[in-house]
Amino acid sequence: GTSAFAASKSKLTGKVLAVGSTALQPLAEQLGERFSSANSSVQITVQGGGSGAGLTQVQAGSVQIGDSDIFASQEDGIDPSKIVDHKVAVIGIAPVVNKDVGVKSLTKSQLKKIFTGKVTNWDQVGGKDQKIDLINRASGSATHPFFPPALLFNATAASSQEQDSNGTVQK
Repeated sequence: GTSAFAASKSKLTGKVLAVGSTALQPLAEQLGERFSSANSSVQITVQGGGSGAGLTQVQAGSVQIGDSDIFASQEDGIDPSKIVDHKVAVIGIAPVVNKDVGVKSLTKSQLKKIFTGKVTNWDQVGGKDQKIDLINRASGSATHPFFPPALLFNATAASSQEQDSNGTVQK
């Protein structure tokens, strides 16, 4: 049989604004471009701003889509009964090391020692004699609550340089 949607010949028009997670932004941009290619009368704009901004702006009705790394119920000030969560992806969070420091792999124990400040030089974990510079997502980021706390098991994290987006962390 033919679905009602497929049988409809009406042309989609309008504008969609998606705001939120910088981690989800590349996926949202690709999906927006694909949808606009198939529906040329629909303008889709994708912006970052963070998960909190996406959830807040959807709740306020100022955007149609809020991209978020967390569920609405996990964000302070959001009434999850006023918006609908749709899981579209699972994001893996992983530590990365610059290849120039000479370390090919790290154990969980070594990572914990690095993120708690017990290991401060790459030569302590098989790399070059070079100071370790920790770079992490900003404490307000949706990814920040998951890493490094998932690794630290209630130990106190060493201070780190914080960045507002995954792209700047990667650079």
